[in-house]
Amino acid sequence: MRGTPVLTKKKIREGLFGKTDRRLLRHAVLWGIPLAASHALGCLLRRDGAAFADLSNLPLLIVRTVCLTLPAAVCIAFVLRGFPRLREALYRENDSGKKYRAGRVWLFCSAVIFLCWIPVFLAYYPSVFAYDAEGQLYQVIAHDYSTHHPLLHTLFLGAFFRLGGLLGSYSAGMAVHSVVQMALMAAAFGGALAYLYRRGVSVYLCGALLAFYALFPTNSVLALSTTKDVLFSALVLLYVLTVHCMTAVREGNEEDAAGSRAGRGRARSYLAAYILLSVLMLLMRNNAIYAWAPCTLLVWLGLRRDRSGAGRAFRKSYARASGLAFILFLFCGLALKTALGAQSGSPREMLSVPLQQMARTRVEAEESLSPEMRRELDKYLPAEWVFAAYNPHLADPVKNRAVIHDDPAGLIRTWLKLGLQHPGIYLDAFLDNSVGFWFLEDRTHAQIYGVGTESGFGYLSTDNRAMPAGCEIVEHSFLPGLRAAMERIVSDNVYQKIPVVRIVFAPAFYWWLLCMYMASALYRRRYRLLLPAAFPAIYYLTLLLSPAVLIRYMYPLVVTVPALCCLASAQQMKSGENTQ
Repeated sequence: MRGTPVLTKKKIREGLFGKTDRRLLRHAVLWGIPLAASHALGCLLRRDGAAFADLSNLPLLIVRTVCLTLPAAVCIAFVLRGFPRLREALYRENDSGKKYRAGRVWLFCSAVIFLCWIPVFLAYYPSVFAYDAEGQLYQVIAHDYSTHHPLLHTLFLGAFFRLGGLLGSYSAGMAVHSVVQMALMAAAFGGALAYLYRRGVSVYLCGALLAFYALFPTNSVLALSTTKDVLFSALVLLYVLTVHCMTAVREGNEEDAAGSRAGRGRARSYLAAYILLSVLMLLMRNNAIYAWAPCTLLVWLGLRRDRSGAGRAFRKSYARASGLAFILFLFCGLALKTALGAQSGSPREMLSVPLQQMARTRVEAEESLSPEMRRELDKYLPAEWVFAAYNPHLADPVKNRAVIHDDPAGLIRTWLKLGLQHPGIYLDAFLDNSVGFWFLEDRTHAQIYGVGTESGFGYLSTDNRAMPAGCEIVEHSFLPGLRAAMERIVSDNVYQKIPVVRIVFAPAFYWWLLCMYMASALYRRRYRLLLPAAFPAIYYLTLLLSPAVLIRYMYPLVVTVPALCCLASAQQMKSGENTQ
């Protein structure tokens, strides 16, 4: 019929990706390929338990990746374009002005978050005494310290345990620990929200992030937890926002951190905060240094793009501040170790993935191994226990029993020799051990130690760890109904039955959210926005070598990446960018 529009390939492409925007198409496909491949690979592992041990699966994997790339690219294209109508609704002129001082916003948000956590605290009174709590407090009781856990956190936890001894109730001491940690976490989240508000982020987005910090079960339960990852995550959030401050370009009427006299004053305060946060962050997590060092180099290289006199001066100041932070970290770490007489931790943690690869090869290819190779493996992974101990999603059973101190060089040689013979099994072992970090539909990360309210294991660990006689931490829930409801979420994993909600709980979601942040920065040529994302991205790579996938390991990204995304949206609106 006359007047009926004809759909051509060009019009379809323009409808999906925008008019003649080939750059958007390239970037959407470029990021769509790994997203599609991760889903195809994860589904194959979930179905068959292996992907590369048998190369016959490779054609199916390629076909699935190709088929999923187009829908993945379409979704990513919408993200890169920034949902312009939604953006305009969020950033109306009367919404972007600074109506309140940042200090008031910080106090208000911190108070709201803290008050929202109080019912959960009463439900889990005196604390979520789980994870490594008993191991760290055994060190305090016996005065036999080890760097296996960060000494700073062990002392922090031990201070409240000793306070409980003075009060006549160790449970009361842990209750004080919960309140103090809740206050610290709420203050950190409130400070982040105040910074976002000062940077011009919409009050609607700030409100949504406030609700996320205050009501998301992962945040409220971990705020009471004794694990070291909680305070470390708050430090990562503040550190990343500090890097954002230091690398921010001139926005509106606000001077660059390296600009005028007021800007130089701000730069000095940012550098002081950067040094303090770097030292505390490195002392609070042993593996943080592996992400901090390359991140520092990348930020310094990124600052070289500013060739002005003020930019060169600030770059030198940043280098000096980084050097000072590293020296202070080494000095404080050595001082703590010397003062406490602490022993060095075992290198087993760094061998989690290699030991998993060797164990999986022995389990799956024992019959094809030569007698000589079996004898070599018996030195490190004896046959009498390795077959029963191997768990594809948890390295602890193998890692904790492996013999590695007698001949570490021989272990490395055996690992390399075995890997050359069975590369597919090695790759499958790595993928199975890290699947929850990159596969959005993975559920194994919430079942590693078991599932159920009775055990306190599931998505989060809420079990009450046993302590020596006289030092017990006694649970007494003041809101048993709320605790039962929370346990259904974090121990029974009922959230996995809700299609969309379960994705927000998935550790991999925050990695792909960070990828979308970086993809948007690259697409819009806002390369300086990549610098604050350097630490979370590199830290994520270190997590791939972890003994298991746990949400507490991913928690630094859980609390940091949403804030970065809000900042990116605000900066896009301030610069007056339109849809390409």
